[in-house]
Amino acid sequence: MQTPAPNSFVSTPRRDGLLTFHIKAVPVGWVSNALVHRARPGDILRLGPPTGSMTVDHSTHTGLLCLGGGTGIGPIKALVEDVAEHGDRRPVEAFYGARSDHDLYDIDTMMWLQKTYPWLEVRPVVSTGPGPKGGLKGLLPEAVRRRGPWHEYDACLSGPPGMIRSSVDALRCIGMPAERIRHDSAEELATTGPD
Repeated sequence: MQTPAPNSFVSTPRRDGLLTFHIKAVPVGWVSNALVHRARPGDILRLGPPTGSMTVDHSTHTGLLCLGGGTGIGPIKALVEDVAEHGDRRPVEAFYGARSDHDLYDIDTMMWLQKTYPWLEVRPVVSTGPGPKGGLKGLLPEAVRRRGPWHEYDACLSGPPGMIRSSVDALRCIGMPAERIRHDSAEELATTGPD
């Protein structure tokens, strides 16, 4: 099966070469539907090179502000694991946005990581419903803006293109320089239609 669509890893590089992905079948997503509903063990997947700029700069100890929406929390989890593997003790703030608390599908893993690493703070954000215990209410970019300032942080964003676009705009509005904001492929953001 050939998959021309962009993809993101949700695990740090492993010595055995195993790759982990989180894939959500969406109504108009022909690649996601094929992977979720038709791919079987033994199928061959051809993956293109990674795109975008969402990596951790280990040459600095500035804080890391992570915004993940939907399955975009997978790459954020991988970044947290990468920080831990490098022995960093920089502050990491991970905002996980979803429509409701039922859509926070990997929240237990994120909360376990928060208990494991004292430098990590996980903040679930939901736009509808009562919201998770200890979480925030509203849209992800606005929740991040309200919790700032983020002058001593670099940002990594992963999720639906609309969420990334609005989050980049929110971060730029509060003064974060563009070169300190990393996310999935900018080309994808420019060419993708409505979410």
